[in-house]
Amino acid sequence: MITGRFLIEKVSAHWGARFNVPSLRFEQTGSIIIPDETFQDTGNVNIYHVGKSSIVRMDPVICTQLQLRPRQELPSTLTLPELAEIVKLGMRHTAHVDLVGIGSYFYLDPQYFQPASSPHPATLVQLDPHTDAELIASLCRACPSADVEDAELSADQPDAVIFGHILEGKLISYAGFRYWDEIFADIGVLTHPQHRRARLALAGTSRLCEWIIQHDLIPMYRVLNTNLASRKVPEALGFSRMVEIEVLKVIN
Repeated sequence: MITGRFLIEKVSAHWGARFNVPSLRFEQTGSIIIPDETFQDTGNVNIYHVGKSSIVRMDPVICTQLQLRPRQELPSTLTLPELAEIVKLGMRHTAHVDLVGIGSYFYLDPQYFQPASSPHPATLVQLDPHTDAELIASLCRACPSADVEDAELSADQPDAVIFGHILEGKLISYAGFRYWDEIFADIGVLTHPQHRRARLALAGTSRLCEWIIQHDLIPMYRVLNTNLASRKVPEALGFSRMVEIEVLKVIN
């Protein structure tokens, strides 16, 4: 079972490998500037708050204009107001920063898991990603496309393990995960519009988390902070928010 300090180390190691930063760095206050070629000429800036540190991925053009060096370390943990002030000073008041969105990465320590029961336990079953593909596709067609995108459901790349409620031959809720680094289970949920506010997503995710924990994986739940309904799921099950990302755009 992955729990306690061992879980924190696994999470830190993942983010450290992602940005080529020693995982112990996240125990120190400060920020690291990382120009990202995929952001070239977009004005995009992503600030990842991991532990006590911030990782700042930014458009290389913005980095140059602000006279910041690649991998430069700043003594403070950079926040949106601080970045806005740096932009204002470095770009001679010709630019401003818009907040596009804030997202959270939740992780579940098994010792804090709070299982949730299903209001319709007989209908909650494990699905086969392939033989039940049409059931899943039918649910996707019944939901707004934005919700399907948020859940990251894809017929071409089905989730590894899926649980859902089937009522009268129709799939009305979905909770599945994909592997990250072979140890993280990245969870996506989707509920039919006519069956929301019935704790189906909570119950399905709870059953999925039981499977994940039993197989020595780490449950992970990503969500935009504005999606209040979706945020309630990890919070109710005992997840902890360990990483936050601010998505920004610098407009010149």
